[in-house]
This record gives sequence, structure tokens and C-alpha cells, in this order.
Amino acid sequence: MPSPSAHTNHTDQHVGALLTELRSLAEHSPAVARKETWELLERLAREDRRPEIATLWAQGRPPEVMDGALEGLIMGSMWGTPETKLGSLLIKIHPTWLGKTFDMSSGTGFNRLVRFSQPIFLVIAAGYRSFRSDRRVIEGFHFRHSLQTAAIAPHIRVRALDYGVPEFGNPSVRTFPIARTRDEVVELVPGVYLGRALLTHSNGTIAPIAHFALRDRLGTDLA
Repeated sequence: MPSPSAHTNHTDQHVGALLTELRSLAEHSPAVARKETWELLERLAREDRRPEIATLWAQGRPPEVMDGALEGLIMGSMWGTPETKLGSLLIKIHPTWLGKTFDMSSGTGFNRLVRFSQPIFLVIAAGYRSFRSDRRVIEGFHFRHSLQTAAIAPHIRVRALDYGVPEFGNPSVRTFPIARTRDEVVELVPGVYLGRALLTHSNGTIAPIAHFALRDRLGTDLA
């Protein structure tokens, strides 16, 4: 019977080969490469294939430029703490998160969520009142972003999103501790990105709790 490490190595080789092929495709057919990469991510998310997702993330490249509204995809379930069970439950009911918007010139950004989710976040993120909204979308949970080294292994270069900036007033309550969250985003192919969310626990340890994907606007009606 193959050992667990043998299975892990096979998984690494398989998704690594897929990523190599997609990057080669991007050199002459970038739109097709973006489409096929996103379809791969959708499949991995649907099947909650955490090892393959983590392997892809580890082979990502630092995104030099991220600007504008990016479409988001939650990559399977959240894990690691009792609080993330609530997040996974909300995702199953409805994927309220739409994506992130980056301002490259200021090094800041924010998250976009569906409009009807605002009452939910007013409860689980008690005291947070920094939403901006229109008829369809709410904007909030701002961050600063810059190129840095990943906070935990593998220590690759990433675009790090810091939610702990005091002026943003992000919540740190147990039900939604986003001020203690750090997102680390890498590029898979130009225009398609994979991120992991890290949570700093009360004892100071840092651990991953989720993965997510982002892609540039490709004819999608984003806010």
C-alpha cells in the first residue's frame, strides 16, 4: 500500500504539471489559460481538495500588480477554529463574498459582498459600521497590501493583505476576527490568483484557515 507521503508527492506532481501546462498556454493564449485555470480552481473548490489547493498556492508567483475589482471564489470549506465553522455554514447557505477591489496607487483595498448579507455581518461582526453600499453590493473590511515574504511556511513571496490597520476599524470579535487575519495572494497565471487566509490566535500562533481565488474582470459585470 502506498504511504501517505507517496500520495502527497503524486498530488504535488500532478497539480504541478497542470500548472506548468497552463503557464505555457498563457504565453500564446492568455484568455484560454485564464479560463482553464479558473475552471480547475472551481473543480478543486467544489470537491474541497485542500491538498491540491495548497500545492498550487505553494507554486504561485508574487503578483507584481493587482488593481481594480477582482471576482472571488471561496476554495472549499474553512477550517482550524470553531469560529470558521460559522463561515463554512454561511458559504453553504450562500456565497456572500463577491471578491476584492485593489487600489494599486494607494496600496489599499476592500472586500465586496452581496447586499442582503449586511444584516448578517452586523450581527457576527458586532460594532462594525464601515460599510458602503448600493442596491446590489456592500463594500467593507478594508486592507493594506504589499509584496512580502509569507508569514509561515512555505516562505514564498506573496502579496500580503493586512486587515489589522487601526484606522480601518476592522472587527476582532470571536465570531469574525478579521483584524487578526492576513491574506497572502499568489499569481497562478496572469489574471488568476490564489490566496490563503491566516489567522493569528490569541496565543500568538499563526495558522491557515481558508483558501480563496481571484480573477481579473473578463467581461464579467462586477461592481
